[in-house]
Amino acid sequence: MIISVYCSGSIAKGEGDERKLCWTDVERKQVQEGAHPLEVVFLNPDDPITDPTNVLGQFGRDMYQVLLASAVVVDARERRGLGIGVEMAAAAALRTPVIVVAPRNSKYRRDHLEYRGARVSDYVHPHVASLALAVVDDFSQAGEVLRVLPAAPPDPVVTPAWLRASIDEYRYHVLGGDQPMLDALHRLGVHR
Repeated sequence: MIISVYCSGSIAKGEGDERKLCWTDVERKQVQEGAHPLEVVFLNPDDPITDPTNVLGQFGRDMYQVLLASAVVVDARERRGLGIGVEMAAAAALRTPVIVVAPRNSKYRRDHLEYRGARVSDYVHPHVASLALAVVDDFSQAGEVLRVLPAAPPDPVVTPAWLRASIDEYRYHVLGGDQPMLDALHRLGVHR
C-alpha cells in the first residue's frame, strides 16, 4: 500500500536558519522504516517551484500537498513559525491527520513546565495538542503512527474558501510545470 506524507517544517528560510534542524534524507528514511511495509511518497514543499514569484500559487502548492497527503508530519524539534501553524490548521480543515515530531523537553513539549502560575506535567503546546492526532519523539515513531492511521472519512472534503483560491491557482497555473509534484502524483495514481 502507498501513502503520502507532507513534510511540514522542511524549509530553512535563509540567513539565520542555515543551522536549523529540517527534514533531510535521514528523517525521510526514518519515517519510511517506521511505516514499513507501507511505501511512503513524500510531498516536499522545499522542492523547486517553477514560478517563485507566484506567491498565491506557491501557497497553493503547499495546501494542495496537504490536501492530497495521507498525513502531515511536522518537524517540531525546534521552534517553528507561522507557516507550520497554517499548515496544521489547513490539515485540520481538510481532515488530513497531523503527526508532530516534538521530542521530550523541546520547545513544544516539556515533562514539566511552569505555566501561568502553575506547574504542568506532560505539557504539550496547546496549538500542537489541539491539532495533532499524535505527538511523538522521533521520525521513526511518526512512521509507526502512519501504519495505523484511521481510514479517511467516506464523505468528500469541502475545501474552505480561504484555501480554494490558492489551491486552484496552483492546480491550474503552476502544477503543469512542477515535475517533482507530477512525479509524486504519478506514483500515487492520482490524476490531476
